[in-house]
Amino acid sequence: MSKAFIFLLSLVTFLDLKASAQQFEFRNKWVDSVYNSMSEQERIGQLFMVAAYSGGEKANAADIEKLLKARQIGGVIFMQGTPEAQARLTNQWQALSPVKLLIGMDAEWGLGMRLTGVKNFPRQMMLGATHDTALMYEMGSAIAAQCKRLGVHIDFAPVVDVNNNPANPVINFRSFGDDKEWVVKLGIAYMKGLQDNGIMACAKHFPGHGDVAVDSHLDLPVVNKTKAQLNELELYPFQKLIAAGIKSVMVAHLSLPALDTTPNTPSTLSKNIITGLLKTEMGFGGLVFTDALNMKGLTKYYPDGETDLRAFLAGNDVLLFSQDVPLAISKIQNAIKFGTATEADLEVRVKKILAAKYDAGLNNLTAVDENNVTADLNAKSNAIIEKISRAAITLVKDRDKTLDKLKLKNVKVAYINVNGTNAENQLLTQLQKKFPKLLTQTLPSNSNTNDAAQLLSKTKAADVIIIGLHNLALYPGKEGNYGLDNVQIAFLQQLSKNKNAIFAVMGNAYALKNICNAGSIIVGYEDDTYTQEAAFEVMTGVLKAKGELPVKPCK
Repeated sequence: MSKAFIFLLSLVTFLDLKASAQQFEFRNKWVDSVYNSMSEQERIGQLFMVAAYSGGEKANAADIEKLLKARQIGGVIFMQGTPEAQARLTNQWQALSPVKLLIGMDAEWGLGMRLTGVKNFPRQMMLGATHDTALMYEMGSAIAAQCKRLGVHIDFAPVVDVNNNPANPVINFRSFGDDKEWVVKLGIAYMKGLQDNGIMACAKHFPGHGDVAVDSHLDLPVVNKTKAQLNELELYPFQKLIAAGIKSVMVAHLSLPALDTTPNTPSTLSKNIITGLLKTEMGFGGLVFTDALNMKGLTKYYPDGETDLRAFLAGNDVLLFSQDVPLAISKIQNAIKFGTATEADLEVRVKKILAAKYDAGLNNLTAVDENNVTADLNAKSNAIIEKISRAAITLVKDRDKTLDKLKLKNVKVAYINVNGTNAENQLLTQLQKKFPKLLTQTLPSNSNTNDAAQLLSKTKAADVIIIGLHNLALYPGKEGNYGLDNVQIAFLQQLSKNKNAIFAVMGNAYALKNICNAGSIIVGYEDDTYTQEAAFEVMTGVLKAKGELPVKPCK
């Protein structure tokens, strides 16, 4: 290596460090000047990110504008609505705000998770099946582009809960799976896809929501594990993402006696967990968000305003989904006045929020283009969805080589659609093209045992029976059967004994728990044109399945 090259390398490094130092100085000056320009009430208001609905029955633009005019909030989390309405409201509300709003969305599978007309990217369980960090990064980058297009600064993703409880009623398919190492690898790839493209990522739901059987939207789940067990599994992904540079973390509403023995104290309101564990022990210095403060895991035990105060005292930086902002502000003001909280506590939190706003470009904001919004948001979706669908499709097993029978001349094939309709069914369409004499049957919900028996009789002569499980529920539901009824399950269990049966589970992989003894199973994870096409191609040997089950539905 020549001396001239070493000199140039050193010069470039020096100039980069100098530029970084200058940028850091500019940011600090901006943060200090904005903070000093605000009253105490306005500073406290920066802690609040409230729910905003741009459409639907919960549309609340007037309520948001009232808070903005009183300078009582620092951000909004957009929920249901349309892209066009959200773009318009974003511009209106930013214009009303002397300190611009930090805008977040739950966009785990893209903005389609909340917005009408926007296509959904695959959910995290499907990404878990790919074991492909490059694809996850590509999807994360595409979601970042959606956020940028609509003026969103934070995507509350990725979910890095390790879903090791198949009965989980709230995480489940939203997790990458039950393997903590792949949860970490894919979580980091998603994080980088967002943050490399200027969107803040948020690891959730700290300290780990994967091993619960209660929905924290409805009650307070209890995780009875030792600290050592939590370190080994639940906390592991968060520690790894913190080390990788995640910029924010969302805290769940969970009771963890090993971390805080105070009765009915959710992790969101626990100083031991937020300040002691997350910030001090684990060394996290980014933004800490509460989960939604309207969830019954909290409200069952604490009234409005009290939850916000306790969340602030516990160490949270941003109070999400507050139900009564003026009341909460007054409670925090009183806490500072009477010494329960300090001005120094407030200053640290608010300056962290302002620094995040500077990093998001809110010191020099440009308006959102309100034209062609939905089309722009969907521009890159199909290609990525198709790519992930083909990478995720999983041939769980073909024990009796039943798929090979589909290659035989004059093979008799039957297709039974369980729980779905044959409208817009790409799997059926392709099977009918391939096998013109295909026998097609359906077993919808609310069928009776006689209907099921007749289907078994009608398809008995087929050399191959393809059973498509369609229109499955995302979550297990009360019965744990993903939207299937008892007649359908008994029918599936009967057919699983048939060596000529091929099951195509077009939805949540946990739904195959009732057909674990079947000889041939394909899992598609979603139920759309691309996954159905991939399932058909695997059946007929056109596509080699590369996906792997990210969870263990069968013991």
